Amino acid sequence: MKRFLSCLIACLPALAYAQAPAEPPAESNPIGTIIFGVLFVGFCIVFAWMVCRNKSKDQNEEKKQP
Repeated sequence: MKRFLSCLIACLPALAYAQAPAEPPAESNPIGTIIFGVLFVGFCIVFAWMVCRNKSKDQNEEKKQP
């Protein structure tokens, strides 16, 4: 614990010095973000549908077994 604290205290000045001025964001095409969003939402919907489908199948099989 003493080593961790001493290292942390020693690194604080270096971290403060390393702060670079903020650069403006690079110009980018939003198509990649839109495609990622559509795929992400689609995978989430499919995953939820598969979970619900399997849950209902399990409940139906439990009801069928005597």
